[in-house]
Amino acid sequence: MDRFTVQTPNSLLSPASSGDCMAAAALAAASDLIFRIRFDSITVSHGSASRNIEVKRIDENCTGRQSEYSCVVEGAAPPDIKDRAEIRVNVSYIDDISRVSENAHVDTRFANLFMVGGEGIGTAMGNQPGFLNGEALIDKNVRNTVFETVADVCEISDGAQLLLITVSCPEGMMIAAGNAMGQTMFTGGISIIGEHATLPKIHQREITESIDRQIKMQVEQGVTSVLVAPGGYCADKINNELHVPLNTAVYCYNYPGQAIDTCASLGVTYMLLVGNVGKLVKLAAGITNTNSYASDGRREIFAAHTAIVGGTSSQVRTVMSCLTCDEILNLLNNWGLRDRVMASIMHSISEYGSIRSHRRLNLAVALFSEEFGLLGYTQNTKNVLIKVSQEQFALSRKLK
Repeated sequence: MDRFTVQTPNSLLSPASSGDCMAAAALAAASDLIFRIRFDSITVSHGSASRNIEVKRIDENCTGRQSEYSCVVEGAAPPDIKDRAEIRVNVSYIDDISRVSENAHVDTRFANLFMVGGEGIGTAMGNQPGFLNGEALIDKNVRNTVFETVADVCEISDGAQLLLITVSCPEGMMIAAGNAMGQTMFTGGISIIGEHATLPKIHQREITESIDRQIKMQVEQGVTSVLVAPGGYCADKINNELHVPLNTAVYCYNYPGQAIDTCASLGVTYMLLVGNVGKLVKLAAGITNTNSYASDGRREIFAAHTAIVGGTSSQVRTVMSCLTCDEILNLLNNWGLRDRVMASIMHSISEYGSIRSHRRLNLAVALFSEEFGLLGYTQNTKNVLIKVSQEQFALSRKLK
């Protein structure tokens, strides 16, 4: 169901707080990083009242590993910022958790998220109510809102990515220096304050529009051979085995069917779909919303194909008792059935891909796992791989 906002005379709010601006920028940055969704405004609600807050992408600080958005707060209610200030939020993947500041804010509900203050954000000088020494001065209500909002984005992506949320304010030190009243010691910047707010969850339509936009951008560059992946998982394995880096890949997230539909409708000739077995194996059963909350079927698919290639009823029951794909693959490997089961699965995926694309697309699929590497690929993968490798390499050179 699409979201909408009803405005009534009772829905008027005071000017946006610095906390509202931080939350809006955090949602935009997390959505851009994980789903490549571009927001111009975010709806922030307090009870039945809501407002749209404009956000802006900081292009020079956006890469495959981080995204940054800004939001302007102006004339907020005291004791918040009275003058105009830019609140920036950077959301980035954490590669080494040991390098995260020991003063980072955490929330026990979301063990994958960490929050710190950057340039222009004050820090607690000694323990204070709600803060420990050295922690960024971000009100608990605001922290709760931001943690919940970013966690929602992770949940929709079917993952629990390790993320660092960094808030900054370029004018923060100057604002704090000019507002000494009530300060016992200069803390290096402003405080982020505000009430607990709710922000909308990402809509499926916004994700599919992101997929469409990514493919359309490549087609407009003259590309007719597209590389598609659910995300960056297994990227090293894919590059090592197939020699195709994912830096120009279209991310289809949990919607590989949408990518197939769009490539077929836009006249793409070749499409190579690569990714983790846990998601893409579902294509063998015609499942194209691969979010585990929406659909699963992994055990059933492996069990069915184990039976198809001659596995015993005992082996089929054992597969059905497993919890993960790697657990199943280990069993199949020990039984000497893995290659035959994967070949059977890839045949089903190939048949489904032909039906889904109405045979207008040369579609190849390759499945990977972090433990086993390349597990299987459809019959035409080598021919498609050549075309995709050439065009994606040329695209990467063009985009530099």
